[in-house]
This record gives sequence, structure tokens and C-alpha cells, in this order.
Amino acid sequence: MTVEKNDTKNKIQDAAERLIIQGGYGAFSFRDIAEEVGIKSASVHYHYPTKGDLGSAVMTRYINEFSAQLPNPNDESLDPNAMLEGFINGFKAKIVDHQNMSLCTMLTADKHILPDEVSAALAAFYNVKIEWLTLLFMRLASLQEVQAKTQTIQFLATLHGASVLVQATGNAEFFERALSYWRMVYVK
Repeated sequence: MTVEKNDTKNKIQDAAERLIIQGGYGAFSFRDIAEEVGIKSASVHYHYPTKGDLGSAVMTRYINEFSAQLPNPNDESLDPNAMLEGFINGFKAKIVDHQNMSLCTMLTADKHILPDEVSAALAAFYNVKIEWLTLLFMRLASLQEVQAKTQTIQFLATLHGASVLVQATGNAEFFERALSYWRMVYVK
């Protein structure tokens, strides 16, 4: 694949990701993406025959980029408290500080209209987070896997719920207040 073709595909995915974050999966068309990228709608279809193909590609890229940033939760040379703090701060910087909803929150809101391949990629992303955090909580609190997974689910519910609350109210302080328990107990 040529560099130019890759560049066009990345621009298309960038535009799709922005449009999903701004209005959800159902709020954009290939024509919207073509206009934003400066190409013809047929060129978008050339790279991604269906909207489901494009949505799945956006999620796959998102998963790969996210996964590449995660340190190994079992690496004994890394402080698990610092890893959790980094996870919280990274989420805050990407979502709360930019006054956005996350790509995955927007896709979850549109789950009822997502093609199967996009739903599968969305579930895969959450599974990456769940698996990583479960391993981290096993280290942080010396928990067995089942209890660590429960901690993970509670933590993710707090994290995502806090971001929704901030967006709904415009009060960024609510994020820190919602995460204060996790910071107090695990980040210290």
C-alpha cells in the first residue's frame, strides 16, 4: 500500500472519529467525511465499502493506539498505583479536559444502530480495558481475579459516569469528586 493511500485512509478515519465524537454513529455520512477530507464520496467507499467497515477500522485503530500506551500491569518494576493514576489522568486529559465524550461512549449510546462488526470492535475495546485493569487491581489490592474484575467494573462505571456527569453539567470538578475514592484508596 502506498504512503498516499495510507494517508487518505488515516484522514478518513480521523474525520469519522471526530464526527462520531461530535454527534454519534448515526449523525454522519460518507458524503460528510468526503467533504471534510476533500475527496469524493466514491473515494471513501473505495477504502471502506460500508459504514460498518469504516466504523470497525476506526475502532481497531483506537484499540491498537490505546493498547500501545498501556504499560504491562504485571511488570514488577512499575508501580501499580502510578499506573492507575496514569490511567485516570489519561482519561481525564483526553475526555474531560477536552470537553468531549469518548468515542466509545458515543458508540455505546448508538449501540442499537451499530453494525455487528462495529459492536464487536466496541466490545473488544472494553475487554482490553477490563483485562488490563483486572490485572492491575489484582496487584494493587492482592485480589483474586473475580474480585479484581468487580473492582474494575465499579471503577469503569465511576470513570465513565463521571465523564457523562461533567458533560451534562459543565462542571469539571465533578470528575475529581467522583474519582476521589479511587485516588484516596489506590493512588494515595
